[in-house]
Amino acid sequence: MARFLIGFVTGLFVGWVIGILSAPQSGKETLDSIGERAIELRDRAVSKVEQVRSESAGRA
Repeated sequence: MARFLIGFVTGLFVGWVIGILSAPQSGKETLDSIGERAIELRDRAVSKVEQVRSESAGRA
């Protein structure tokens, strides 16, 4: 199961990178887009971690 998830996430990432790099944008626009998306993903991850922590604290 873990190997499947690692492969799945890796495939998603590689597909995303190829999609971004083949987009019809300038290099600066592409870098800006990647930076914005990275910030969004970080914020979502932080939010999810906080949610899981609060849920697990409620169960303990």
